[in-house]
Amino acid sequence: MATLQKIRSKGPLLLIVIGLAMLAFILGDAWKIIRPNQGVQYIGSIDGKKVSAMDFQNELENYSEVVRFSSGLQDLTEEQNNQIKDEVWSVMVRRAILQKETDAIGLTVTEAEVRDVIEKGTDPVLQNTPFNGSDGKFDLDYLKTFLAVYKDLDPSVMSVQDMRQYDAMYKYWLYIEDNIKSNLLYSKYISLVTAGLISNPVVAKDSYETRVMRSDVVLASIPYSRVSDSTVTVTTADMKKAYADNKELLFNYSENRDIYYIDAEILPSDADRKALLAEMNELTTQLTEADAETDFGALLRRAGSDISFSEVPRSAAVLPEDVVERLDSVGADGVFGPYYNLADDTYNSFRVLSKESGYDSIQFSVIQIATGKEDEDIRISDSIVNALKRGGSFTEIAARYSQSGESDWLVSEAYEPASISGDNAVYLNKVNSMKKDEIANVRLTGGNLIIKVDDVRNKVDKYNLAVIKRQVEFSDETSNNVYNALSQFVAANKTLDDLKENAEDSDFRLLYYPSFESYSYNVGGVPRSHEALRWLFEANEGEVSRIFEAGQANEHLMVVAVDKIHPQGYRSIKDAGSALRRKAINEKKFESLKSRFDGASSVAELRNTPGVSIDTIQYVNFNNSAYLSSYASNESTVGPTVSKLARDVLSKPMQGENCIYVAQKISPDSYPTEYDAEAETARLNSISSRQIANSLLQELYFQAHIEDTRYKVF
Repeated sequence: MATLQKIRSKGPLLLIVIGLAMLAFILGDAWKIIRPNQGVQYIGSIDGKKVSAMDFQNELENYSEVVRFSSGLQDLTEEQNNQIKDEVWSVMVRRAILQKETDAIGLTVTEAEVRDVIEKGTDPVLQNTPFNGSDGKFDLDYLKTFLAVYKDLDPSVMSVQDMRQYDAMYKYWLYIEDNIKSNLLYSKYISLVTAGLISNPVVAKDSYETRVMRSDVVLASIPYSRVSDSTVTVTTADMKKAYADNKELLFNYSENRDIYYIDAEILPSDADRKALLAEMNELTTQLTEADAETDFGALLRRAGSDISFSEVPRSAAVLPEDVVERLDSVGADGVFGPYYNLADDTYNSFRVLSKESGYDSIQFSVIQIATGKEDEDIRISDSIVNALKRGGSFTEIAARYSQSGESDWLVSEAYEPASISGDNAVYLNKVNSMKKDEIANVRLTGGNLIIKVDDVRNKVDKYNLAVIKRQVEFSDETSNNVYNALSQFVAANKTLDDLKENAEDSDFRLLYYPSFESYSYNVGGVPRSHEALRWLFEANEGEVSRIFEAGQANEHLMVVAVDKIHPQGYRSIKDAGSALRRKAINEKKFESLKSRFDGASSVAELRNTPGVSIDTIQYVNFNNSAYLSSYASNESTVGPTVSKLARDVLSKPMQGENCIYVAQKISPDSYPTEYDAEAETARLNSISSRQIANSLLQELYFQAHIEDTRYKVF
């Protein structure tokens, strides 16, 4: 397989990548051993059926592997992992609710239908896979060859790396195949539901006109803020009307909670900074006094440096900016530091061990010889080198050893950030020292490499550096001081009401977060605050938590409290009180301001009216909001209001979101598009199909009574 041949051609450098991949694999399996709350077996329910935590974990691991394989990433960030969790949950929910509906009507997808999609090769799912040809399009023959080879693989005669690559590609294909099947089932179901949609000439013509007709508008407005809230009286009847008018906007598709929290960040003290500087002075002395035989990798590890040592010189492009800025200040084998860098809050020292020229890109070919016997490796590799020097073809000789021999580009920025030593360093240093068309025979621990450099690009300076970079961190004493202060404050304010009343006079800020959802994964954007989140969704209204440690380095102390719990369904008038009150107040303000426009027949007559702002808006369209520069906001009602107005006619006073306004059309216009009844009908049907599909899934979701309690485990 070309894919595996390319991997083989990269030789020992693969060890770096494979090492990371194996680590990710091991850590993934570790969840099964050390996952929290092992007594919890379920993480939610869909249509009354409980969802197993293990089932969710299995799908999570499979999809994570797909993401890593397709993206080329081995380490995913916390945010990426959270996105994957949400996507896996969404897929499980959609699959369950769709399966119920399709089973009820006997709707299925056959293997023949799936094969037909694969053979056509035009489905978007197939447009970015490992089975694409040189033209970037899906290659069915390539897929068939891979599946045939995979079926006949004998793991006992393959390397672990190659077998793992084949397994990853096969799992990725199974994911694609399952995706095709799911999408087909969904498309068939939606097509069945929307097959009865029809349009008519009147609707089509109206749709066309509201879409293409546009006009310039002059608008006179008064913001509701011109009237003080204190002058407006809102009655129970007003609140009920506002609730009835806006009820559909007050629906909770899942339970959420209004919460309060204190986030006390632990910052290094002056004493912590002085202590680190003293330590850096001592470490800089050790760095200066080290001789050529010193193991600088071990020295940097003992120093706790954030920048590991590499036996392969690095170009300035991958070095910390603060170090690069100071390189010209250091002579041969010189030391610089310690110095403070504000950008990353670190103290730093570095020693320039050597400086040399190298290339940032090298194109080379490689043949690996590893028989398990050193003498045999040397004999074979020497004979290959001799054959090449006599004019032998590199690729033909490589083929005799089941290798491609194809050349590949090695870009320095791809490997220089890593800490490289041992065989990897020997291999890379040799490649970097070679000239174009040079051939080398390199002996490594497990065999020999025959390397041929085909091309080089961009000569740059490279540095062999030992960098000690230490983040300024808080001490245990500083952490204890913050903890004790927060603990004393919470002990003196045991209830949420106490916190609200006294937080302002303390050193701690009490923050409010309305409608907090359990799938947020953290509280207040603080990483690793999941324990606090879990507590919030197990507590009752008014409860105040203990102190939680959070943050990547436990640099945050958090106290959280539940104010209100909003269950799934329509929120009550009481729960939505503040939002409804604003709607009711604006309704009253609108009624009180209408008289200011009495008697006017044009916007020009209103220019001198107190409180009125005038805006001229171009290309107002029925379907688009109008931007009012006076308030730097959009008003969605302007377009529909003026679409049916005659030119130069002033509209009646209209109630906007932020203001009361009257509008006047001053220059009607239209897009240069002719009316096509058939095309417009097709467009309307397409829009209606999408809207119905979205509404239908939303309704099915609600009817399934989804319970999402992933926070208990994940």
